[in-house]
Amino acid sequence: MSMKLTQYLRLSDESMIRLDMDRGVSSFQHGHSGIVSWKRSAVDVIAEVLTLVKGDDVAQPDSFPWDDYAEAARLRGIAVDAEALCDLPHTVLLSDELASIFEF
Repeated sequence: MSMKLTQYLRLSDESMIRLDMDRGVSSFQHGHSGIVSWKRSAVDVIAEVLTLVKGDDVAQPDSFPWDDYAEAARLRGIAVDAEALCDLPHTVLLSDELASIFEF
């Protein structure tokens, strides 16, 4: 199974601008002869998504790449800095397909 994470900035008019941040995950279950279940709770999936969108800095594993997000926004014509982004609320949206796969 592969899961692609697509990140957006939601603007004040509720439109969303896509940021291409190249995040995702692939997972496999080997050796099963019966039906494979990926069942997980929505809370667990959201926690994993939030971990995946954090920075890749090994020295600071809980860091978040606000500068990268601000740069991606600037490349799309949105004038915003990392400090402003980190103060904004965020939402994790899961597709119907993903909800079906994880059986929630």
